[in-house]
Amino acid sequence: MSDLNKEYKKIVKEIEGIITDKEEFELTKNKIAELSLLFVDVIDRVTDLADHKLEQIEENQKEMEKRLERLSAIVDGIERDIYEDENMDGFDFEIVCPYCNHEFVADIDFENKRDIECPECHNMIELDFNADEGCSGDCLGCHEHYEDEKKSPNEDEDM
Repeated sequence: MSDLNKEYKKIVKEIEGIITDKEEFELTKNKIAELSLLFVDVIDRVTDLADHKLEQIEENQKEMEKRLERLSAIVDGIERDIYEDENMDGFDFEIVCPYCNHEFVADIDFENKRDIECPECHNMIELDFNADEGCSGDCLGCHEHYEDEKKSPNEDEDM
């Protein structure tokens, strides 16, 4: 800032040396001051505009960080769902109560649970896996596979 002040004083001295009439010098000096104020005003406006744009960028960045955090939480949840420990005992099943038609999701442990209580009507629901559906051929140890294992290899050829 002091360099700017020195330059201003230098310019005014040069003008004072050229213009000998005091009135003309004062008028010129005042016009230079007005011009300087106009430049300062333009600089202030540009600075205000730049500050405003910077504030908008900061607000947008904060919003993007919030969105990124939410997205990261969603992705983490998906990763947990996909890459859960394969040694889990239970699985989530959607169950429709045969007594009250209430739909609910339950974590079923195949080893220990054969029935579950409906949270709506509190009746016990017997869990009968694949009772109404035929075997898709992917399970092990069901009756249909057991019967297939008993067949001799020649029985398949006779059909």
